[in-house]
Amino acid sequence: RLCEQSCKRCDHDGEGLAIASLHRYATDRNQIAEGRVEPVAGEATGKSVGIVGAGPAGLTAAFYLRQKGHACTLYDAHPLPGGMLRYGIPEYRLPRPALDEEIRVIERLGAKFRMNTRWGSEFSLTELRESHDAVFIGIGAQLTQGVRCKGEEAALSGIEFLRKVADGDAPDLGRRVIIIGGGNTAMDASRTALRLGAEVSVYYRRTRNEMPCLLEEVEGAEEEGIRFEFLVAPVRLIPGENGDGQRLVCQRMKLGEPDLSGRRRPVPIPDSEFAVDCDTVIAAVGQSVDTSLAESEGLEVTGWGMKVDQQTLATNLPGVFAGGDAVIGADVAVRAVAAGRVAATSIDQLLAGRRVTGPE
Repeated sequence: RLCEQSCKRCDHDGEGLAIASLHRYATDRNQIAEGRVEPVAGEATGKSVGIVGAGPAGLTAAFYLRQKGHACTLYDAHPLPGGMLRYGIPEYRLPRPALDEEIRVIERLGAKFRMNTRWGSEFSLTELRESHDAVFIGIGAQLTQGVRCKGEEAALSGIEFLRKVADGDAPDLGRRVIIIGGGNTAMDASRTALRLGAEVSVYYRRTRNEMPCLLEEVEGAEEEGIRFEFLVAPVRLIPGENGDGQRLVCQRMKLGEPDLSGRRRPVPIPDSEFAVDCDTVIAAVGQSVDTSLAESEGLEVTGWGMKVDQQTLATNLPGVFAGGDAVIGADVAVRAVAAGRVAATSIDQLLAGRRVTGPE
């Protein structure tokens, strides 16, 4: 609901139109209505689209492409569709029944799902291009970044932790848990760990003002009793005394000049190291896109993900489009939804034999 922050109603009466809540209300009412309204598939065109990734970008692309009459098959490595909506966002924020019902709408439109099917092992991009008239790549940012300190391999990945919880296989965290990071994944991991019974602290190397997560998530975490330590960076992670738990050695920081992100760079304060004992350290400092497969199959990439035309989301390979985290790196789900819709427009133009220009 990014539009709410710059809504013109803010200038008039202090707050934006509650578009997210209004959409949710309409959808909730429609889902329980006897004469519920659903989109219908368009007349079959005889064309098919292979979609890599059944997350928000891929699901959205299928949603719109089926309404144009194009056959769609989604290929995904997970057991169930949803991508990061299912495996990266905790259920307390996105109830699974709501997600499942949205996916069932796409299934009823006629989209086909091939789950537990991984790009690079069960299929190649070349094979998809041979068996489909167009391909959309909507993979997420599944690679986790380390905390860049000695002993970082002993930390639990934030994304992996959330995925395990989503699968019903929550790890034993112990009583004291430290989350390293200040993004939405860090907030999700901290509030999920709290719900598993842990005492949770979040360590972030900048201040509250520089946190990239949604402010409401920070406020929610504070209200629930999660403790925040700002201007702190990990130096090394070692076993605790007598091999019991873990000991995180940290260093105090101060803010220096802005870096490439526009945020002031954290600078270490000399002789400020301190140690904290805990049972589990969870690293949630960011995710990135695995572009190795894309490069090996001839796709051009950037420092963030796959290189595309910004207006059409077309890649350098004819008939292949990409969007969402696959292009811009880890971001909020609504941008991936937007990319799926843009890609569907461009692919429909291609399959109809029109000039590919993307949406107006």
